[in-house]
Amino acid sequence: MRILFLNQYFPPDPAPTGVLLRELADRLQAAGHAVDFVAARQDYRAGQRKGGRMLREAKALGRMLLDGIRRPRPDVVISASSPPCLLLVATLVAFWHRAKSVHWIMDLYPEIAVSLGEIREGLLAKMIGKAMGWAYRRARAVVVLDEDMADRVRRYGVSPEVIGVWVFAPVIAQAQRATAEPMEPWTWIYSGNLGRAHEWETLLAAQEILEKRGAGIRLLFQGGGPSRPAAEARAAEIGLQQCEWKGYVDEAELPDALRRGQVLAVTQLPAAQGMLWPSKLGLILSLPRPILWVGPIDGAIARKLGSLPHAGVFAPGQAEQVADWLFALKNTPGETAQPGIDPREHREAMLRAWERLLEKCL
Repeated sequence: MRILFLNQYFPPDPAPTGVLLRELADRLQAAGHAVDFVAARQDYRAGQRKGGRMLREAKALGRMLLDGIRRPRPDVVISASSPPCLLLVATLVAFWHRAKSVHWIMDLYPEIAVSLGEIREGLLAKMIGKAMGWAYRRARAVVVLDEDMADRVRRYGVSPEVIGVWVFAPVIAQAQRATAEPMEPWTWIYSGNLGRAHEWETLLAAQEILEKRGAGIRLLFQGGGPSRPAAEARAAEIGLQQCEWKGYVDEAELPDALRRGQVLAVTQLPAAQGMLWPSKLGLILSLPRPILWVGPIDGAIARKLGSLPHAGVFAPGQAEQVADWLFALKNTPGETAQPGIDPREHREAMLRAWERLLEKCL
């Protein structure tokens, strides 16, 4: 079987979606399949910092369409969802080559763009939605990340497969070698992209409460993203003294960097429920640290975390409750938190699910 992968980024670019697809491709190649790649030839982190996003992504789609139809004929075209509407390009590429289309939804468009105010809920959004629905129904398979996303995609008249993301193999190896202990002062960490879909105001409000109590607790943001400038400005506005900002951590160093925190925070705006999945959550679940979730409390992620004894699940705006939970953790030390998943077993299960899915596609 010859498989063509379409995504905006592939390694050596660090974009998580590209790394996931590369690991899937490596697995399929090891099983004897031929793989090929079409990317946008753009830089992930540079793209986050630049303006003109819509123009940049439109150019990427055009370039990927031309590159895709010039590739040797594949049997299957696997596409992710970056840039937005990539499925439409993948559908055309698959039609040109008389191949089957398989789409892996990482971000649900146009829903996520409408929810975050990037486009209006009007004629344009309806036209994109109808086009995406047409492409979903033409696909041989549509893959989603959790049941919340599956519920949304079923409205298009398709039956999606749920296959989650996994921790990258080099990061798993590094995590097993990681030995870092929690730092002083007592620190809770938000790591990775602080994007438009991530909740940060509750974190800052909780830290403000803790500082007023003299709790001796520090909040560390490490990463970047489009919402970071606003978050930094707000932290300065409310006068936080124990809130530190650092850049992205290299993947090879990330497990140790996260282990230096006493608590690891993951957030999502309720408006984004079922439209994406926090990319760092898999790694955080595999580490022996308590997890703080600030986001929808009635969804798949909250249910998963709510089943763990060392996780705190809170809705946005519950800053007082978050502060109480953190204060209690600091002052009533208990047993060491246990990882929520075995990352090697989880990765193997997800890759096997992909193998079974592609076998059904032929």
